[in-house]
Order: sequence, then structure tokens, then C-alpha cells
Amino acid sequence: MASSPSASSPHRKLLRSLVYWAVQRCRMSESPCRLTVSVKRPAEAASASLLGVSVSDTGVGNKLEEFLELRVLARETPVEKWDGTLLITTTGINDEAIYRYRLNLQEEISSARFTKLATTYKNHATFSGTEVCLCLSNEADADDFILWLVGFFHKILILRAPNLACELFVEQIGNAESRNVCLPQDSEDMHHSVMASSSDRLVSGLKDYTLSHGNTCDKCDTCILNRDLLKIGTGAANNVDRRKAKGLHVEVVIVIARTASDLSCWTVLYFEDFVPCPISQSSFDVLVSTDWRSYGFKLKGGFIDDEGNAVLEWDDMAFARVDIAIHTYLECAMQEGQGSQQDRHLVRKALKSALSHLKADHAGDFLSCHGQRVREYVPDLAESIAGLILSSNDKEFQDECITLLGLGSDQEGLVQSSICEKMVHIIELNDTKENVDDNAPYLFECEKLDEEDGDEDMVFDF
Repeated sequence: MASSPSASSPHRKLLRSLVYWAVQRCRMSESPCRLTVSVKRPAEAASASLLGVSVSDTGVGNKLEEFLELRVLARETPVEKWDGTLLITTTGINDEAIYRYRLNLQEEISSARFTKLATTYKNHATFSGTEVCLCLSNEADADDFILWLVGFFHKILILRAPNLACELFVEQIGNAESRNVCLPQDSEDMHHSVMASSSDRLVSGLKDYTLSHGNTCDKCDTCILNRDLLKIGTGAANNVDRRKAKGLHVEVVIVIARTASDLSCWTVLYFEDFVPCPISQSSFDVLVSTDWRSYGFKLKGGFIDDEGNAVLEWDDMAFARVDIAIHTYLECAMQEGQGSQQDRHLVRKALKSALSHLKADHAGDFLSCHGQRVREYVPDLAESIAGLILSSNDKEFQDECITLLGLGSDQEGLVQSSICEKMVHIIELNDTKENVDDNAPYLFECEKLDEEDGDEDMVFDF
């Protein structure tokens, strides 16, 4: 696919990187933290004034070397879009002062790259945090950038990271009205305690994201009324080294709703270390190679769009909206990552677990494509079996069949529906791979015949 100008904007990559490091600093803190992104823009889009951006957090103080990783992005960005300058204010919990620096990532000479600015002493106050300020060009796509930023923050809130509150402010300079786009973190679910698992938080956040149709902060009133009808599957996998108390975790959550939609594709939400990120190639390979047909889905294809999102395309969509979230995170913030081979194995394991969870809780909705074809023959077969029973001249045979179906002598009219229900139940039980080697339950079953009457292992069944 060809990249559009807005999709290739370096502004988005830069903000994503700054927010990523801010979130990791908050994860390293032992206290509740706040992440705030503020954007100041001219009232008129055509104005030559710059777009002022600030990313601040109350996590642990940062190491300036972190920002050197942005040098590659700075070199890729035209100077007219961003001159590579960052103004950094930071302090650690044990520091006596607040330190300020100017960092020019376009500067080739390392000695001239950092400039130390005025220091402010804390007078024995105890706090920590970092603020990074920069100026970006105020192009015609500034509106698109801000809309993207709102959506980006909305996705951050899906994770409901513990001990982290997020704020987003947009202010128009020269305009009497300051637009506050502070996104709410409330939920229709019960408030999660600090001890709630990250998987439970992800389920809660993705449910709210689904109810808001994924593109707005306002929940759909119609969907909220049907909140309990959402179908949810969860899966997790990890490779934790207990000796070193670190390792990789992968969590997958699938939320399915029957909202009004004509979409035939799903966008997969991908997160790394509690921040929305472009999907890795290894995780995308897992998505397109998964045996979706075993769960009743017919995958037509997939691709990674300009923003790095995985998009899956389907034939014969049975559901109006399906949201999938994949979250990979390291046990400890800032620790060295795992290899892509290990990532692929854990993502595949967690995704399969989430799909199996869906199937176990809603077997009838997630029959394999083969199971669906078999189920199509059930009504006709049930009608034929019921006809054989009810048309028999052997009253004793009829009564025995009705009894084996769990019906009373006065419930002959329910024979066909009872046979149909039992057959569908058997199909659902045997549709999972885990049950393939188990004996299927019988529609009718009677005790073994005596040896003189026939084979001792003979069983009457349909």
C-alpha cells in the first residue's frame, strides 16, 4: 500500500517514542504516577507558528542517554518539520535539584549535543519526574495529527495500567477557548483494585473500547444496554525466569459484539510494554497462520497498514464487530527484550488459548467450519429419526426411546426437538481438538446385551 503524507508523518513516531519512555519511567516507580501530554497550536492551521508539544511524567528521573535513541528518527525527519531539539527537565527522587538540558539530536559533534541549562534546587522536597518539550511544524495536517493523538491516548487507556493516570490537553493559542481533551478512565465495570491482573484490566478496557466503536470517547447507548452480551476470550503465556525475576509476558483478549456494521475486516490492537505500537512481523505471521477455520472463521487475507496496524480480512463474517488486543510486555521496565522466535511462540500460545476460551464458553457460535457443515444436516436427520420412532407399531419400542430421550409418555410432540438438541450438543462437544480422542456421547444408549443374545460389546446407538 502506498503511504499517505499523514501516515508517514514523523510527528507520530516521535510522540510514540516519547510516550513509550515516559510510561516505562512510571512503571519503574513504586508510587502512583501521572502521564500528561499537552499540545499548543495556533488558532489558524495556516499560521507559521510552531506546534508546541510537552510530554511529562512523574515516574523515576530519566537518563539522558535514553533520548539518544531518537537520533535515527531525527536524521529521517526534515529540518523544516523538526529541528531535532528537545528541552528536558528531570529530577530523581533522591536528587537535590531539578536539572534542565537542551539536546540537539541533529548535532553531529557529541560534545555540542548536550547543553546544561539553569538548575533549580528542590529545598528538601521529595518528588521525581521528567518533562520533554519540543516544537513541530504546524502543517496543514495538524488536525490529523491531533485526531491521531486522541486515538493513541484512547488506546493507552485500554490497558488501564496500574498506578498510572493519563491526561491529554490541546490548547489553541490566540483563541479564548482552550480545548481540554482529557480522556476519562472510568468504566462500566467495577473499579479494579491495584492488585487486579493486567489481563483483567485489559478485558475491562477492551470492552469499553468496543462499546465506543473504537473511534470515540463516547460509548454507544445501544451497545451499553447489551454489554452483558459481549463474547470474551482471554489467553496468556509467559517465559519468566524465576531466578532473575524477569521474562516476557503475552496476553490476548478477544471481544465480540453484534453491533451494526458492514465491516469485513478487523484491526488488531497491538501493545508493547503498556504502549500502543506497530505490530511486530513475528506476531503478524502468527495471526495469518492461525487455524481460524477450527473456530468458524474464514480468513481471506491480511496486511500491515501504514500505521503498523495488522488488518485481517474475512469471508462470511458472522459477527458485526470483533476486537483483538495483543499485549507483550517485559516483567521489568527497561529490561532487554527477547528474540522474535520466542515472541512468536508465546503469541501463538496466548492467541490459541483465547480462541479456545471463546469456544468453550460459546461453543455454538464458534463451531469449526466442518462442524458447521455437519450441523446443517441435523434438522433433517432429527426429523427422520423421530419419524422412525413415532411411526413404529411397537409401543414398547416407542416408550423406551422416549424414556431414553428424557421425555415423559405425554411428550411425544417433543421427540424431534429433543433429538435435534442432543445431536447439536454432541457436535459441539466433539468439535474441539481436545475431545477428539474421547468417546462421543450417544444419542440413545442402553445396557450391554447378555452374551447369549449377541456380542457383549454391542451397544444400540444412533
